[in-house]
Amino acid sequence: MAVLDPKVLKIERGGLAARLILPPHPQTADAPPMPTLDELTIWLRGQGIGANLDFKFLESGLQSLYSGQAVNIVFAEGQEPIPGLDGYIEYLVEFGHSLTPILTEKGQVDLKASLIHNVKPGDPLALVHFPTAGKPGMDIFGNILAANPGKEMEPRLGTNVERSANDVALIIAKTSGHVHLSDGLLDVQEFYMVSSDVDYGTGNIAFGKAVLIEGDVRAGFSVESGGDLEVTGLVEDCQIKSQGKILVQGGFTGQGKGLMLARGDITLGYVRNQHVKGEKTIVVLKEVVNGNMQARQSITVNGLLAGGKIQARYVIECQTAGTESGTPTQIEAGYDFTVMEELLDIRAEMDKLGKYSKKLNDSLRQIHDIEKLNRGLEPWTIELMFEMENARTKVEAKSKSLRDRFAALENEATDPEMASITVHRKVYPGVMIKMGKEMYLVDEPLTGPKTFYSSQGLILIK
Repeated sequence: MAVLDPKVLKIERGGLAARLILPPHPQTADAPPMPTLDELTIWLRGQGIGANLDFKFLESGLQSLYSGQAVNIVFAEGQEPIPGLDGYIEYLVEFGHSLTPILTEKGQVDLKASLIHNVKPGDPLALVHFPTAGKPGMDIFGNILAANPGKEMEPRLGTNVERSANDVALIIAKTSGHVHLSDGLLDVQEFYMVSSDVDYGTGNIAFGKAVLIEGDVRAGFSVESGGDLEVTGLVEDCQIKSQGKILVQGGFTGQGKGLMLARGDITLGYVRNQHVKGEKTIVVLKEVVNGNMQARQSITVNGLLAGGKIQARYVIECQTAGTESGTPTQIEAGYDFTVMEELLDIRAEMDKLGKYSKKLNDSLRQIHDIEKLNRGLEPWTIELMFEMENARTKVEAKSKSLRDRFAALENEATDPEMASITVHRKVYPGVMIKMGKEMYLVDEPLTGPKTFYSSQGLILIK
């Protein structure tokens, strides 16, 4: 029987593979006998190999060995453990995609969406999928390799939301309201519904959660919402504020006395002469004429953009920019209006501190002048002097803190290298493109699509 050296057996991949390495067998009369397949099988089992052997490879290897060739084959492989799948949450209410404009066959924009997702007690909201245990593996010695189980996904349940008593995996509404998802927190908010226009019949609206207005918001009135806000009609010259998203299915129009503010995304039918500020995105389904719009992320106009000033930090898109008559239109990307507003607030506060500091220094100088004249100071004057010295120290510290904050924010206010402006159809003369400190005035019609971007301080077009 052939004798094999244990060194010809190599264990690889942490015990998941076995390799056989044999040198060419001498083709001489006094050479030791070569192993047969059965002898090799018995020897491998004796080495502890418990996995299934690939006899086709072993037989092929022995044939090579008989022909005077070296053998280097992987003849046995274990099974790696398959980790379990992580748990996840399947939301049964659509979030995040409801404001996508729908184009009809005629190319018109059709908005069928609604921000307000009405639910009743017991309505299913989400389904919790539990993690799986995974499938264990086995090494070439027959040892079981444990699989890592999937990670548990614990849903974040807010107000008026609970697990079903009949199915622990099902999350349901506890009450009627507007189902809302923010940063993974699922809750059902009570919402305020106005089934008419907001006018003298309703007065101003202020509610701490979601608001649904099934009508128009007339000029001179205001609406404040602590959650999402939806208006099925149009909004005139008025103040609109929302801590969530805003959806106005009609337009925002008037004489320029209106202001719309939102912490979330804003979607509007059209804008004329009004000011819109959103801390995320702004989408206008038709045109913007003489609008003043600012978004911290992006602005998309699915039609004409003419007149006024449009500012966004990253992306601005429209179909047509400007008019044939050369209406002045400023489009600025790479601009963070929230940072600029904070810079203005800091500058105003620094001016106030500067004036206060000057008054303190003037008062202290008068007291020191009295001391120089060898006049005695009254006890109350000495106490006042110490108080003013302490106040001056605090003012200097506050001023330094504001200067440091101002310097840090200046670098964040504009970021033209990360921004772009795209006009898909046509750009008319009179359109001013601004990115960072650079400006580009369009002086002849440009047929789109055209994308303006900044590189090394220059505005380029592609």
